[in-house]
Amino acid sequence: MKQYTIGDVSKRLGISRDSLRFYEKKGIISPQKLENGYRCYSYEDTRKLLDIMFYRRLNFSIEDINRILHQSSFGSYYTMIQEKIAEEEQEVERHRRSLIHLKYLTQLYKNIDDYLNRYDIRPLRRYYKADESLIDKLAVHDLCYIYQEYQLREGMPEQVDEYYLFAADTAAIIGLEEQLSGRLFIQHEHCIYTVIASASRIPDTRSIMKAVCWARDHGYSLEGTAYSGFLLSCAVDEMQTERTEEAETSQPVYYIELYLPLKELSS
Repeated sequence: MKQYTIGDVSKRLGISRDSLRFYEKKGIISPQKLENGYRCYSYEDTRKLLDIMFYRRLNFSIEDINRILHQSSFGSYYTMIQEKIAEEEQEVERHRRSLIHLKYLTQLYKNIDDYLNRYDIRPLRRYYKADESLIDKLAVHDLCYIYQEYQLREGMPEQVDEYYLFAADTAAIIGLEEQLSGRLFIQHEHCIYTVIASASRIPDTRSIMKAVCWARDHGYSLEGTAYSGFLLSCAVDEMQTERTEEAETSQPVYYIELYLPLKELSS
């Protein structure tokens, strides 16, 4: 039966010599060693290497591949495959959540770029209010956002609540609508919207009052509530015009969105 050198196998299968030596060290393959110290690979060794490549492509660990090739029975092989399916499904879900976050971060960046210290009329999309027990049950800590609610009493904002919000469109994407049905939610069709840069994650009174004054100056009637939500933070505020080169450290800047719901707009 034909035998192959390590160079032959490396070239034919596209496996580096280091990888071949690694598989040998792990005991998955056992090439014959000649008197001159060279390794000699049989046809069976090459077939086993193809199996290794196949299972590696399926993200099996070297340890699992070793068990499949040398220790598994027909029944245990099926069990390992089912366990791997469950593991890969969890990984797919993790990647799906990562994509949700990344796309949302892209939208946050656009919001900051478009609305920093500018005002617009836009809706506050539907958010479910989520308590900590529900968040724990659904394991969605990473998909919730913390918002503050304010009452505008005699024109001055007073924080009255803080809670976790879970976006309805996110719930639809990951299939949690049924679990969240019947929960309290907030949603407003028309709001004064702006983004501010702050030294903390919660806006100061002056920033909210500035938005209130803008609304009144432009003839809008406010419902009397306001919402703030932290978007993202950066180590350096690139939009700050005045900088001191002598400063040894930069103060982080926090970007916060503000929603001030409007009374029903006339058509």
